Amino acid sequence: MGARDGSDAFGPTAGLRRLAAACGAVRQAVAAQDAPIRIQVTGRSGVGRTTVAQVLERAGFRDVAETSPIDAPDAPDPVLDGDVVVHVLAVAPRDADIAALRRAPRGSTVAILGKADAQGSSWAAAVEASNACAAETGVRTVPMVGTADDVEAGAEAVTAAVADCIRVALARRTRTLLATLAAQAARGPEREMIEDYLRSDEAVQAAARSAAVVTGQASAESAAERRRAALAADRAQIRASVHDGIGAAVPQW
Repeated sequence: MGARDGSDAFGPTAGLRRLAAACGAVRQAVAAQDAPIRIQVTGRSGVGRTTVAQVLERAGFRDVAETSPIDAPDAPDPVLDGDVVVHVLAVAPRDADIAALRRAPRGSTVAILGKADAQGSSWAAAVEASNACAAETGVRTVPMVGTADDVEAGAEAVTAAVADCIRVALARRTRTLLATLAAQAARGPEREMIEDYLRSDEAVQAAARSAAVVTGQASAESAAERRRAALAADRAQIRASVHDGIGAAVPQW
């Protein structure tokens, strides 16, 4: 997808490719940086996983795979090991959805409320329902209305959210690569060549860009976790109030 998904900013550069060509010790690490970003589309049966996967493919995302359904009777849940995980919901998240979202990679996971028109009579109601899902799960949630053949609303927000997740995944790869290069320089015979690259403007700028993306995502996750904790506290208080009210209404003999 190029500049839109961040691959231009975080893909292997000319300097990295020259280093890999000249230095066999780092060739595998650079190849890992250049591997396709794997996008998994998951969720319970019937929520619209196929629709979302087709929307992403039509938008130009590559390596999109639909998993088997989660919470299926007599079947194990799929392993969520993609670089990006897109979790599709049809209603408010259930326990199985929340458990799956906790297994998915933080920062590069997005939830899609795929049948948002079922949440109310207006797009505003769909957005409100998505915000409630995000508050409950701590994961960014965007609404979408339509079918694979005719997405009425939300497709652009879905593709933008997935592109953001890809940027986070690529930024993490860059940080892992730079750490691997530093470790190779500390113990390998090609130390001088690797250190020259790590001191280059290209490497310094890559480190700064990736740190900015990862730090920004961590801040967003902290804010989301605070909202989730506040919602949980509010619900606990409501349950306690209801319980106390019922207790007060029961005659004490």
